[in-house]
Amino acid sequence: MKALVISNPSAEDSERQKLSDALRRHFEAARIDYEVYETRKGDQPAEIVRRRLTEGFDFVVAAGGDGTVSAVCDGLVGSTVPLGIIPTGTGNLIAKELDIPDEAEAAIALITGSSRTRRIDAMRIGKRAYVLNASVGISASVIGGTTRRSKSRFGLIAYVATTLLKVLSSRPRYLVVEVDGEAHPYRAVEVAVMNCGLLGRLLYPKGPDIRIDDGQLGVWILSMKTIWDYPWYLIGVAAGWTVNREAQFIRAGRTICIRSDIPLKVQADGDIIGTTPVEVEVLPGVLTVLVAGTPASAPKPPP
Repeated sequence: MKALVISNPSAEDSERQKLSDALRRHFEAARIDYEVYETRKGDQPAEIVRRRLTEGFDFVVAAGGDGTVSAVCDGLVGSTVPLGIIPTGTGNLIAKELDIPDEAEAAIALITGSSRTRRIDAMRIGKRAYVLNASVGISASVIGGTTRRSKSRFGLIAYVATTLLKVLSSRPRYLVVEVDGEAHPYRAVEVAVMNCGLLGRLLYPKGPDIRIDDGQLGVWILSMKTIWDYPWYLIGVAAGWTVNREAQFIRAGRTICIRSDIPLKVQADGDIIGTTPVEVEVLPGVLTVLVAGTPASAPKPPP
């Protein structure tokens, strides 16, 4: 059995060495041959994965943040080759959604010793597949306005600071959200298409159950008339109100198209990918991932 590890190396040599040592310990103990590819600026992890799959790897591992994991997922869409995840980024939302341990050592131990396979959904935008979410509005402005340097230095605090600035300067835009062929007009500050239940629960705890393996996407529309609506909405989220006048959810089983009166930035899985209009297609069950399960000597691909 052999594995390909796609790693987005840490800027700190000590963390990089710790990951390398942990990989060697666990993979050698499980008698799994492995090769590490460290990404460099300008690399396209999805293309690397697609090309290397022809070499007969039994599974692929993504070591990095959500951006790295998402890119590797894009390379595996439609394949039966399983993906293992070692979360080493800032948010690590994909790993959290799949109950994969935050600690790299524990995640590697899961991959090599106690994993099972699970099929999950993705969503296609253009020629690229994504796993977490895509959005237009405040979140895209925050992602576009948060520098790599500030993320590296301050972590999630960098996003919080940028969010406060963007909220203060935001105003509703006229948007048309077309879900499975049915158009809905809104004046909104945010429209998010979600494949990740964790994000849905954070934004609206009493909203519909969004799962990463149910063959559907959740569309979240946030309408704010004034800046004072934000604290009111947050109070409703904290209180767990089942009805919140500022937020709406729509289920999508096929496609979502978002159009706006002026071009607005679009983000997907934490990266700015263009401007509106944007069309999102549901991709049910196109990825196989390694998650916690019954003990095994090594991960096995699905039959």
